[in-house]
Amino acid sequence: MDYSQQQIEQIEEYAGYLTKVSDMAALMGIDEDILRKDIADKHSPVSIAYRKAKAQISLSLRKQEIELATVGSPLAVQLTSNYLLEMDDDEDS
Repeated sequence: MDYSQQQIEQIEEYAGYLTKVSDMAALMGIDEDILRKDIADKHSPVSIAYRKAKAQISLSLRKQEIELATVGSPLAVQLTSNYLLEMDDDEDS
């Protein structure tokens, strides 16, 4: 599907709010299966925008959790330890 720049920006915004793909499709009036296919194509502008926004919010949340871990939040310490393991696993992929 061909997306306008406005639609790509909307998808990026929704992804930044951790919106499910099914909800994005409903909100935008786009066929869910087509949107999923386009997001799965890592070279499409839609996928790039989606993954970038998802990575940005993930980074923001991790920064907050690291800040909480440094002041002693047990849950934040556990989560940041898991992130370190995930990072190590990703390096090995």
